[in-house]
Amino acid sequence: MAKNADHIHTPGDGRGIRKVMVNGKEVEKCFYADTKRGIADCYRAPFKVDKWRKRLLSKRYRGKVEVVYV
Repeated sequence: MAKNADHIHTPGDGRGIRKVMVNGKEVEKCFYADTKRGIADCYRAPFKVDKWRKRLLSKRYRGKVEVVYV
């Protein structure tokens, strides 16, 4: 990861609680958001696991990504 990657947001980056908006709509359970590339990765609701029961399935949203600090 680049040293000055202010456009990438993850839960453990130490910048606090945020809401992620894609095309003006809030998305829940987001674990990765890149405002520069317009990508937001979120876990599915309800949570689903893959067929080997090793990881949670996710969905990728594309569009205008905004991050709002709470």
